[in-house]
Amino acid sequence: MSAKPEAVEEVAEEKPKKSGNLLIIILIVLVVLLIAAVGFLAFMMMNQNHGEKSAEQTEQAAVEPYKPEDKAKAYSPSFKQFPSPAPGSPALYFDLEQMVVGFKGEGKAKHLAVKVKMKTAYPEVVTELTNIKPILINNISAALRKKTYTEMSADDAQELLADEILKISRVALEEEKVYPDLLDKVLIERFVMQ
Repeated sequence: MSAKPEAVEEVAEEKPKKSGNLLIIILIVLVVLLIAAVGFLAFMMMNQNHGEKSAEQTEQAAVEPYKPEDKAKAYSPSFKQFPSPAPGSPALYFDLEQMVVGFKGEGKAKHLAVKVKMKTAYPEVVTELTNIKPILINNISAALRKKTYTEMSADDAQELLADEILKISRVALEEEKVYPDLLDKVLIERFVMQ
């Protein structure tokens, strides 16, 4: 009978070792989760200013009314001719999906994420933009990859980027025989460097 108590003692000694291993695993998981949470909070705090600026731009664009004289544009017959928008018609927006590119982060950031909206008064221009969407994504992504962290962290970086994307988009429209000035504005809806 003395053999059985020894076996029980051996089992009792093994259990604390297993629970010790389990405790170590749980602690490691908790530390990893804590580090991930701190990293996420730091990321959100660093990008908070960019999001506020984008929200202001988007809100300002939504409030900005179109004037009838701004909509009707006379242009060369070598371009596709579209009927003038009706007076009082709302502005139209073309959403371009978010683009995430690797860029010259100069050791501080490696990825740039940008989401843009394009503003026009002409429904036909929205259709044309839809048709050339792959070209727009390619050309805009190529321009974004050439950017540096220093350029993109400047105070006026979003405005300059919006102007550059507008120029790129107008060139693409012109290649499709669409009068480029029918595309009024580019709005940066999301701008994140990571």
